[in-house]
Amino acid sequence: MIHSLLCAAAAALLPVPTPVQTNDAAAQERPVVDRMAAWPVLEAKAAGALAQDVEKVRKANTPQMEEAGEAGVLAVGAAAGPALIAALGKEKELQARLRLENLLDGVTGAAHTRLMAAEFAHKSPHVRVWALRRVAAFPDTGVRAPAEQAYERAAAAHAKKPDAEGAADELYLASLCAASAGSAAGFEHLVRAATEHWGKRGGELRVALEGLRGDAATDKLLPLVGDSDRTKVVAGLNLLGGCGSRKALDAVRPHLDSTDNSIRVAAINAMRGIVDGQPPIDKLSAFDAIELAKKWKERAL
Repeated sequence: MIHSLLCAAAAALLPVPTPVQTNDAAAQERPVVDRMAAWPVLEAKAAGALAQDVEKVRKANTPQMEEAGEAGVLAVGAAAGPALIAALGKEKELQARLRLENLLDGVTGAAHTRLMAAEFAHKSPHVRVWALRRVAAFPDTGVRAPAEQAYERAAAAHAKKPDAEGAADELYLASLCAASAGSAAGFEHLVRAATEHWGKRGGELRVALEGLRGDAATDKLLPLVGDSDRTKVVAGLNLLGGCGSRKALDAVRPHLDSTDNSIRVAAINAMRGIVDGQPPIDKLSAFDAIELAKKWKERAL
């Protein structure tokens, strides 16, 4: 039941998806999001009840205790953000942090990107990592400055202690968040992630890269698409699906004829992203890929 409440709460906070803006006449602009300047404030009595519910989630000695705490937090909504962030910053137990992060995902959305961006410099790495990943899910050029600053801090920390726990992950997420805000700072880390971990990170990369869609990002990726290494070709095509412009079409089109199904599928998905602003198709049989590739070759672009 609580899982259903979390899903429902999160879904209500997501912006209505529309195609990204391309040169296609059928494309539509993104909906305007009203970005909040402050968290909702609770009255003293409600704030006290929320504090108790957050503690129930943290301690959660029984499933009933956890469910009661989660239900109370979700009922409060976005006003619970500051209390959950404070608890996450102090929590040392992994499972408790995961419960808090799930609730934070449930009560935040596109409207709260500016508020979450204020946590990019939080002293707790757990809060920083959560905030960077969450904000990256809702591209917002208004957080570009703090995102770039977060990238600079993460890059400096990683350079100083590359093997430190969480350093590589924070650097990647700072790069991801910067991209979602329209900055190419850390772009090379996203290329590496796409090359080595697309299966794990492809979904969030596709969303965040929309912030960079255009000729500049395309120029950075065209050499990959023309590389002799198939792994680099696939990565380049996958990335172009997220941030490529029509300038890339002539480079993508020949890969629709590839006998390597991974390359052919990546080319199809690149076309879907660039032309129609559509998400990738995760699984395509060789037969279906051939048919779709044929349709893309025949389509007047």
